[in-house]
Amino acid sequence: MSRVIIVDDDREFLEEISKTLELSGYEVVAISDSEKALKKIQLLKPDVILLDLRMEGISGFKIADILSKDSKLKKIPIVGITGYYTEKEHKTYMAICGISDCLIKPVNPLDVIAAIESVVRIKK
Repeated sequence: MSRVIIVDDDREFLEEISKTLELSGYEVVAISDSEKALKKIQLLKPDVILLDLRMEGISGFKIADILSKDSKLKKIPIVGITGYYTEKEHKTYMAICGISDCLIKPVNPLDVIAAIESVVRIKK
C-alpha cells in the first residue's frame, strides 16, 4: 500500500481527495498547514506527495524546492495541484523544484489516481 501525503489549504478538497484515495487502497495523510507539512514529510517519508502550489505560509513551490535539496527526500515524487497557476506558465519552475506532474483544479479524482500511479511506476 502506497502512502500519500496531501498538502492543501482547501479543507473541503483535502477531505474529498483523501476519501477517494483511501477507498482506492492508499494510506493517506492529509495536511492543511504548509508549515506542518515539511515536518510530516520528513517524519513519514511518503511514497508520493500531492502538493497545492499556492498556499498561505510556505508555498507548494517552496516546499518542493526544500525537498529537492534534501538527499533523503528528493526522490519522493511530487504531483502539484493548483487552481491558480497553469502548467505551461510554470513548467520550467516545476521541473527545477522536482515536481513530477501537475493537475489543474477542479480535478477529477480519477486523474489524481492516474497521476499517482504514473509517478509511483516511474519511481520503481
